[in-house]
Amino acid sequence: MRTFLDKMKDLKAEESARRGLQVSEEALREKISGLPTPNSLSAALIRNSDNAPAIIAEVKARAPGRENVSELKLESVIRDYESGGAVAISVLTDEQYFGGSLESLATASTLTDLPLLHKEFIFSPYQLLEGRIRGASAALILAYYFTEDKLRSILEEARNIGLECVVEVSLESEVPRVLAVNPDLLMVNNRAIAALPENPGKTYMQGSPQVTVGYWNRHSDLRKWKQQHGKLLISASSVSTPADIAVLFPVPCDAVLVGNAAMTATDRVGFLRSLNTPAPSHAT
Repeated sequence: MRTFLDKMKDLKAEESARRGLQVSEEALREKISGLPTPNSLSAALIRNSDNAPAIIAEVKARAPGRENVSELKLESVIRDYESGGAVAISVLTDEQYFGGSLESLATASTLTDLPLLHKEFIFSPYQLLEGRIRGASAALILAYYFTEDKLRSILEEARNIGLECVVEVSLESEVPRVLAVNPDLLMVNNRAIAALPENPGKTYMQGSPQVTVGYWNRHSDLRKWKQQHGKLLISASSVSTPADIAVLFPVPCDAVLVGNAAMTATDRVGFLRSLNTPAPSHAT
């Protein structure tokens, strides 16, 4: 069965090929040579274990099956995210399905000093370069697109141009392959996007933070990975209430990525602050 991610990879290949005719990969590499080191996403996510997970707030105008905002007012969204206590901002740059753009990422980099995660359906060094030039601190890497060897290769490509990588799993079968490359930042997507049909519609929104808890409880290798110094675990999607955050307290989750709920909140500042409740003393 062709999946939504298969469809997106084809779309991104077409987009990259068109842009590559205008600006070559070599020209992009020349542009990054003089860029300053971006602010570290890893450093921003380090927290005291007594606190709630740090918040990565996402700029996302829409998603399959829903519209978050009719008009993306990037400056006000980022201002709200900063005031609400987000420690980093994710910018989803796909235009066709999510209402984003590379220009939005570039603009965001001029509006905030918070680290920026380039969230895109990335499978090539060219896409990494595009994000780095526009101010990204880190790139999202979907495990679905890579064998173990190719995953190692794309992570090395990112390091060589000054980008951190957040490696995402959305299927439990992907966990061993990702742990084999020992990433510094690992994100569990509570929404199984790698299993979605080519045209997902409203099924795109299904998910629960219990997915992260289940992975944690079932995979001893995941727990061993987290015991290493500097390894950061992120739970993404389907986190929209303080109760969802509380579900994650038994897991040493360093951050949550909040997108649709943050974008649609009437009071974004108040909503994000409500997620910053201290963990109970018995949480580990």
